[in-house]
Order: sequence, then C-alpha cells, then structure tokens
Amino acid sequence: MRISRRDLLKAGMGAAALAALPRPLRAGLGELGPALPPLVQSAEVKELALRAVEAARSAGAAYADVRLTRTRSRGRRGMADSERLTVGVRALVDGYWGFASSRVWSPDEMARLGRSAVENARAATLVGPAPAVGLAPAPVARDEHWTMPIEINPFAISPFEIEDYFFSLSAFVQRFRDFDVGFGDVDFTVQDRAFASSEGSYVTQRVYRSGAPLVVRYKDRLARTLDVVDRAGMGFEVYKGQPIREHVRRVMEELEEDAKLPVKPVEVGRYEVVFDARSIATLVAATLGQATQLDRALGYEANASGTSYFNDPLAMLGQFDFGTPLLTLTANRTERGGLATVAWDDEGVPSDEFVLIREGVLEDFQTTRESATWLAEYYARKGRPVRSHGCAAAPSALEAPMTHTPNLVLSPGPEALDFDAAVAGMKRGLAVRELAVRTDFQDLSATGAGMIVYEVKDGKRVALVAGAGFLLRTVDLWKNLVALGGPESCRRFARVSTKGEPAQATYHSVTAPVAVFKDVTIIDPKRKA
Repeated sequence: MRISRRDLLKAGMGAAALAALPRPLRAGLGELGPALPPLVQSAEVKELALRAVEAARSAGAAYADVRLTRTRSRGRRGMADSERLTVGVRALVDGYWGFASSRVWSPDEMARLGRSAVENARAATLVGPAPAVGLAPAPVARDEHWTMPIEINPFAISPFEIEDYFFSLSAFVQRFRDFDVGFGDVDFTVQDRAFASSEGSYVTQRVYRSGAPLVVRYKDRLARTLDVVDRAGMGFEVYKGQPIREHVRRVMEELEEDAKLPVKPVEVGRYEVVFDARSIATLVAATLGQATQLDRALGYEANASGTSYFNDPLAMLGQFDFGTPLLTLTANRTERGGLATVAWDDEGVPSDEFVLIREGVLEDFQTTRESATWLAEYYARKGRPVRSHGCAAAPSALEAPMTHTPNLVLSPGPEALDFDAAVAGMKRGLAVRELAVRTDFQDLSATGAGMIVYEVKDGKRVALVAGAGFLLRTVDLWKNLVALGGPESCRRFARVSTKGEPAQATYHSVTAPVAVFKDVTIIDPKRKA
C-alpha cells in the first residue's frame, strides 16, 4: 500500500518531521524538489569511496574497487519521484573475488563493506585452489567527471508538463475515429555513479535513460510501434525533439491501408522474407549480442540465462564464418543517445568502440578486465594488446558487475534500400514488421504476438498472413542474408540484457537497417500433427 505525504500530514507528521526523513524515503512522498547537483562530484562521496577501498586493502585484498550509485526515477503517471542510494565493494584475495553491498552511505558502512568483501573472498577459497585471476591493464583516471549530454532534463521540468504532453498526444490521436495510442511503461531515470579502485582511479559520471515505445492502435485489431520513439540515453527530447504527430499520422495512414488487405491463413514452407529494422535489431540482440559475451561463450551462464554457439572462443576467433560478407557488427559505449553509453564502465575502463564481426567472420568478444586476459593468446597472434572492451556493468552498485551487452550497430548496405523498396523488389515472399523471438542460442522461434506479416506478390503487399510462425536456426540464419538496407533505413531501438543469478537487467541500444533473407522457414504453430 502506498502512503502519500498527505496521509502523513493528516496523521500529524509536520513539515519539519518530513524534512528530517532520509532523501530516499522523502522521494517516495514526492518531496525531492528540483534536480540535485552532481552529488558524486562532492568531496564527501570521494572520501566514502576511498575509505571502502582502504578498508579492503588493509584487510588483505590484492585489489579492490568500490562503486556508489544514486538512482532517481520518475514515471509518466504520479507526481512522486523515487530515489535509491547503493554501494558495492569488490575485493580480490588469493585468486578469488569477494563482494559486499548495501543501501547505506556512511563512513562506518564503507569500512564494514570493505572488510566484508575480503571475508567473502576468503570464504570462497575454501572450495580449493583457483586459477590466478588476471586483470588487463586499465589507465588510471584521477578525479575525472563526465555527464551524458542531453537537451531537456526531465527532472528540471514539471511532472505536470510531462503528463500534459502525453495527454495532448492521446487527445490528438483520439480525434481520428477508431484510433488510440499507448505509451508503454514510460520512465525517466538519472543515475549518478562514482568509482574508485586500489590502483588510484576515481571517476564520477551521470547517465540518463528516457522514454518507452509508443504504439498506435487501429480498431483494436491492428497496431504499430513507432520506429522513431524508444528508450534512449537522452532527456525529454526523445519526445519533444522531433515531429511526433507527423510520424503518428504516417503510421495511422499505413494502418488504414493494412486494414483493407484480406487476411489469409499461413502456408507452411520456405520464403524470401523482408524484415523491418525493428525485427533485425531483435535478431541482432538475440543471436549476436548475447552470443558474443565471452563469459556466456565459456559456459559461465549455463545455469542462468544460457550459453552460446560460440563454444570454443579461441578456435573460432578469426575462423568462424557466417557465410556472407554483408555482415559487419560493431559494438560501442560511446554513441550519443545510446543506452549503454558511458565514459567509464563499472571497472573504471574508458568506453570503447570495437568490431565483433567483420564481413561475416567472428573477430572479437565483449570483455571485462578479467575476461580479456582469457583471450591473450588470440590477441598476441594478432599483435593486439590485451585490454578490456569496457563491458563490465550492473544495474546499480548493489549488484556485482558482469559482462553486459554494449550498444550494437549492424552496418547497413551500400544501396538506398528501405522497407518499401525491398518489398517492391520481391517477386514472391513475405514482409515482416515487429518480429519477436525466443532463443536457446541454437534455434530461434517467433510467433504472432504483435508481429505483422504480409504476403508479397510482384512487389506489392497483397494480404495479411494470420498465425504465421518462424523457425530460424541461429548458426544458419545469417548465412541466408541476401541484402541489407541502406543508411536511411537504419533505426535505433532499446534492448535489455538479462543475465546472472539472481538476474541482472541492463539496457543497451541496437541500431539496424532493413534486411532480406532467403529460405526462411514458416510454420503454423497452431497446427496439430
């Protein structure tokens, strides 16, 4: 049950008593007020961080680091903000990691966590000798700060203004008969982060996440998600920075055209298929983004979120061939607006941009300081230094950092090809919008929840296909890629990487163009044998 500030005032708790409450508690009562200054740049926070590191070192850690995070969130509905303070300490002792975390920021708590992290590492040594943990070199950064560039700070404007914006957009759409609009779970988040290590680094940064998908519905039968609106590393400009109403009207017109098409049952078989950019972003995240996490490839996620078909990384690097030179996938934590964009990862490693797959050949993996050393042999063969790609991340300091997916970019093709042009060039096949998949990293399946499938003949969409499903073998999928859309067809979408036990969920962005595949297997999932 939610207790409001008004409830407490009625019960006799005055303004002075409310002001004495801790900030995170006052946040739930709508009492945060305007956006706070960059707390993590303060001398007090630095002193807390260094105290935790020193406590771990004094207790016997060969290496230690600490992260402090302050996360403030604002939803679309409701006038109350929420705020959470967390701190986590890692310690490396005799080849084993120890970790301890808390929601309390105080000098005594920092010292306790530093000692606890060392005690937890020592407890882990009881299972037997461990292979020596190596940490790839990382540059030392002293007293540096970075703030994600945004245009409209969602915490510097009234929440009533935010709600009014969505209300007016809803009213605009509802002026048109049989149309409605949904905004999903809209949230605005700002997180301040401080990191310190026993190697001498101390950095702070502030990152933002704003938005959610926007869905236009027609007659409760058809729906489309706007490609131009999704969660991003931006402020309120994710909505107000573009002509949303023009995009909505275009989608409404397309939905009206779709509604005129006949509906036919699925015909099982193999087809040439055009996928829109959102569908390709989904495929990239599911088949390439997760699979190129090195810890997953080596089986460390086998009992949690799954493994990878890249099951022999050292043998496959530079050798595994997807069969098409069209496929080049890069990763980064640097692009403006990306959800995984930072200045430093959760190990204090500067953000990086690197190639995972070059012209169809596996070239690298997502790595942290520890996992980068597992590929030392490969990097030596290539004459490359052993260094982390800065993929260590966690939702907050309460969780120990793991390898999480950075922003991904699938390189577009050279021709000016968009969804409509790809359909126009097809003799017979299918066109798909908003594909959703399930994967075990060997095989993929997709069914019709939210998915729009068109039958295409002689370059025209002639029918909607009801109940279509797809079976896509992961290792063969990209071998059947025959065309990629041009740069103008590229769109950026939000994706979530979930792994670990207990599970951690972090956001990243995937940018992808339209694509065309051959020999895609279409099934009827409702058909009985």
